[in-house]
Amino acid sequence: MATNADQVWELLAQLVESQAQLTESQKETDLQIKELGKQIGGLGNKFGSFTEGLALPSMQTILREQFGMEIISPSVRVKNRQMVL
Repeated sequence: MATNADQVWELLAQLVESQAQLTESQKETDLQIKELGKQIGGLGNKFGSFTEGLALPSMQTILREQFGMEIISPSVRVKNRQMVL
């Protein structure tokens, strides 16, 4: 019976070690997912700005010709250290 008890304790120690490794791996994965989310958000903002830049000249033409607007003043967003001014 002593052999079985020793085996159980050994398995328990292995389980504790595996659990610690899994916990560390999950923390690393969480950090990677958080960073990836930030990168995807930044990419979305860049595509939005790019699309706005493509649409603005056409919108100005339409606003002038179809609606007779003389003054068209697009808003500008400036980011400084992650703050929108």
